[in-house]
Amino acid sequence: MIYGLIIARAELDLIRAAHPLPLAVRPMEKATVIVPARNEERFIGRCLEGLLNQDCGPDHYEILVVDDGSEDRTAEIVHSFFSRGVRYERLEADKQGKKAALAKGIALASHEIIITTDADCVHPRTWVSRLLQHRAGTQAELLAAPVCMRTERTFLERFQSLDFLSLQAITAAAVSAKRFNMCNGANLLYTRAAFRYVNGFQGIDHVASGDDVLLMEKIARAFPGKVQYCYSKDAFVETEPVASWYEFFQQRIRWAGKSTQFSSTLIQLILLIVYLLNLIIFCMMFVSVIQPALLVYTLLVLVLKAVVEYSFMNRAALFFGKKALMKWFIVVQPLYTAYIVGAATLGFFRSYEWKGRKMR
Repeated sequence: MIYGLIIARAELDLIRAAHPLPLAVRPMEKATVIVPARNEERFIGRCLEGLLNQDCGPDHYEILVVDDGSEDRTAEIVHSFFSRGVRYERLEADKQGKKAALAKGIALASHEIIITTDADCVHPRTWVSRLLQHRAGTQAELLAAPVCMRTERTFLERFQSLDFLSLQAITAAAVSAKRFNMCNGANLLYTRAAFRYVNGFQGIDHVASGDDVLLMEKIARAFPGKVQYCYSKDAFVETEPVASWYEFFQQRIRWAGKSTQFSSTLIQLILLIVYLLNLIIFCMMFVSVIQPALLVYTLLVLVLKAVVEYSFMNRAALFFGKKALMKWFIVVQPLYTAYIVGAATLGFFRSYEWKGRKMR
């Protein structure tokens, strides 16, 4: 019952998020697009091509790649873009991690508006201009925007995309309604003044992840009402799914680990309710293996949960152009329940590996 009310409230907030973008009250400012990169030789060239092809023209933004100790051809590929204005910096040997890369990029940025993205992302031509127009219309100190998975060719990619779709839909609903803060660093804008005012990543630098949402919480506390969401198809970016189940769980464990740092009581409560619901269903699934007579009740609970979620997820799928994914929605429910329980539990108790580094 409580879970159903949470989903219904989220869907209503998502409907309200789809309002016309604010008209710009002043000219667009110039921005520095920062791309932290580590071992991104497969995607960095494609990413930079897209960033160089924005419709607002190079006078409105610069591109700065900060290399987080890459051991492949990332630096060589970025160097081939120097003649087209792309800047490159490499982290000092005694520093590592995405936060360190972003902090260095912000310190060296030529402009006061900072836009962050990831090296494996694909950006529409309207991306920079839409974010800057929204900033001009709202004067937001931080602006979150949508991200979706790029491909759904395999079962793993479809599963990832559905999971990511739910996270992004909740983000759009929660931030637009100002209920709690969520975002993704692959598509984020904030002012350098706000970053400096909250002392950057100080206080959250012990968390390996959280360069996005934990910073967002700091800025939201310092600048009430100045955190916004840009619910526009012209502003969403696509990111690559990970290639294996092992990488997927490592990524999700990393995300789950930062949830203990959230300051919002509401989001902590919602996460607890979601976890407990899935834990109960997971236990029912396990017991059903021993007592097959209980299987019908387990399936009934799974179906009821899916029915509660379907309308909300379908609305998100329409926005992101992922309607075809919804035919997999019911199919993945048992696996999704096991994954939620596993990733959340392991996120509390174990370290993880990311891009060749052991993290905690």
